[in-house]
Amino acid sequence: MTTSGHQDLAALVSLLDDSDHEVIPVVRDRLVGMGPPVIGILKSYRQRCSHNPQLAQRLERVIADIQVNRASEALMEWCSEEDPELIRGICLLFELISPETPTSSIIQSLNEMANEVWMELRDSQTVVEQVNLFNHIFYHRFGFRAEDPFLSELKTALPDYALTNRRANPILFGLIYLAFAFRSGVAIRAVAFPGGFLPVFVDGLDRILFYINIFESGALLSEEQLRRFLADFGFVIPQKDFVPCGVVTLVGIYAESLYFIAGNRGDKEMEQALEEALACFGDKRYLIMEEDE
Repeated sequence: MTTSGHQDLAALVSLLDDSDHEVIPVVRDRLVGMGPPVIGILKSYRQRCSHNPQLAQRLERVIADIQVNRASEALMEWCSEEDPELIRGICLLFELISPETPTSSIIQSLNEMANEVWMELRDSQTVVEQVNLFNHIFYHRFGFRAEDPFLSELKTALPDYALTNRRANPILFGLIYLAFAFRSGVAIRAVAFPGGFLPVFVDGLDRILFYINIFESGALLSEEQLRRFLADFGFVIPQKDFVPCGVVTLVGIYAESLYFIAGNRGDKEMEQALEEALACFGDKRYLIMEEDE
């Protein structure tokens, strides 16, 4: 940034401390419009104004708005990619609601564990043997478990917590399971239906061989067994409603779950950010949740 640019930025920051409440939104919009290049400088100003909590708070808000805008733009670009990566989409949503948390370590951690699976796969193994090996490593060696079935906590919906503690709510748990499978090279895909999604094992022609019950250590289910399993929980879902889905749909379902959690927490800023994110995924919605759930 040029000297004059620094001077302009300093002048705007000083105006951010103005007592005229009509000035503040205009100044904030100008600063946000400068985008990511000014984040580092704004953070320096924030550190130097510890004696002025009001200005520090306003600077914090500007920085967060810039980071959210950057994540929103990146999410839109990700949705339009020819072959978007699931874990990257998950991390982009995470950056929307926790912009100060770096996500590179999340991707690195998942890739390292997925490589461990990939190293043990053999072409001589049958498809069932590959899935059983994958499940053994995922559930028993790494110790992943689902918790918080009613999506009542934010932490169990966040990938940094999930990968560190090997615990996640059912939506994120299923996504991590699929992200591991995709990165490991195991032919596990997903079908979406009203209420969520379900991992499936497919053959070379993308025909479904098995449904996977990720909440029972990856047990393989036939179509009839799946129907009985769902009936035990009061779900009667026609087979036509199970639709093969890609990673963009899966991340859209994740965005829905985060929006639900934000609403329950009364977090208006998080809700607003996720409303903008949901617009990237079109009008189709999969999670059906009543207010009393």
